[in-house]
Amino acid sequence: MPSNPRLIVELFRDKYFLGTRQTVVEPIENMASIGMNDVVSSMKIYHGPGSMVSPNQRALFYEGANFSGRRMVLSPGYYPDIHAIPYNFGDMIASLSFSPSAPLTAPQYGWIPLVVEVFQDLNYKGRMGTLLRDVSYFGEIGLNDSISSLRVTRGPNFPYSGCRVIFYQHPDYEGRELIVPLTMRDFTVEIPNLHEHPQHFGDIISSCKILPTGSFNVLIVEGDRRTREVGMLGDFATHEGNKFEFTHIKINRNLDNYGSSDATDFTTIIPRLSEFDIIWFTWNAAGHDYEYFFKPNEERAIKDWVKEGGVLWASAMDNLIIAEGEERGNWRGDWLPVERHPARVVNSTDVKIWMTREGRKTGLFTWPQKIDLTGIETDDHWVTTDPSYTILARRDDNQEPVAAELPWGAGKYVLFAIDTRSDDAAERAKHVIGNALCYLSRGRVRRDNRCGAVNDEQDSG
Repeated sequence: MPSNPRLIVELFRDKYFLGTRQTVVEPIENMASIGMNDVVSSMKIYHGPGSMVSPNQRALFYEGANFSGRRMVLSPGYYPDIHAIPYNFGDMIASLSFSPSAPLTAPQYGWIPLVVEVFQDLNYKGRMGTLLRDVSYFGEIGLNDSISSLRVTRGPNFPYSGCRVIFYQHPDYEGRELIVPLTMRDFTVEIPNLHEHPQHFGDIISSCKILPTGSFNVLIVEGDRRTREVGMLGDFATHEGNKFEFTHIKINRNLDNYGSSDATDFTTIIPRLSEFDIIWFTWNAAGHDYEYFFKPNEERAIKDWVKEGGVLWASAMDNLIIAEGEERGNWRGDWLPVERHPARVVNSTDVKIWMTREGRKTGLFTWPQKIDLTGIETDDHWVTTDPSYTILARRDDNQEPVAAELPWGAGKYVLFAIDTRSDDAAERAKHVIGNALCYLSRGRVRRDNRCGAVNDEQDSG
């Protein structure tokens, strides 16, 4: 065994780090030699004591013995289910090796600010669950209303500004709350007996949120001066422990098309895109009334920015926008990767909407404010049957999606057809905007707000 391993790999037979486990620090030609051939379902990969010698070290997992067949390449991180997309490698690993330069075949889960361990019995005993992300219903891990002790530990991306976990009495982040904070002075917080805790939280936990805090740069893109979103976003400069710094640009130069005389060519923004954590397209920001505001190079820059980990929000989009030379009436929006994941925009009248089960899981409509979606005014919206989109909310009349999320590389797009042209509509959407900022910031912890892992920016996928 090497005395100074660069990576430490902990393998588990079952999902979510359960079942038989083995720890590996050197190549294994045949996993049968350690009793783990074709049975691994989850794993944890840590930087070893020698990681500084090769900070980009990867773990290579092979389908065949002697490092043969298909392979999966992963960087340090927690992988609770390698059966799932994008890995699809559960119960297939037959050999394992290491390399300092192999390209990743799939992104890791993302930032891991905290590792939360929950236990069915007192004093950290009995059935255990390990959580790295929000859980909207603990029944999904077989521990609903049955947790008696817990432990919260810093993860590899613990932010300098601290982090907290909120445990909820009911599913979907509702009911009484138990807040467990970690500051820069804390490494681990333990509660050995939730039944004797001052809040008496034993056997009642049904959901939880992991909430890092930090500072985030937001680029607001305005294409129509009628929207109220610009001013509303400014009201959330400090929100739920986060700080949001806003840069506002106006992209539409056509005064006859509700544009602005001080509009900006987005091409001038491209060199600065890496400065931003979130891009917020306000209502009709990309185009409307038969006019489209983005050039092909600008579209490519936005897609590349998202692929590298950026998060883009888009409010309602006019269905009547076209590229130069196209027929009137065609929708165009190649800042969204519609060539890979088809979607179209349809004309819409306002209608009641309802959140899907997947929408509830995100917490977008329930935290920090619970939102009555029936009061939200909607507009032209994206319609798609591509399974890569997660549908968050639908129309009540024809069940078409009005809110969706699409992962793209290490980042994601979040689309929600809210109308913010009038004061009344904007006021009803205000909590949606506040919730959305919290939700979007969850996937973008800036380098100056986190500590721990070596070379996190590259390892994020």
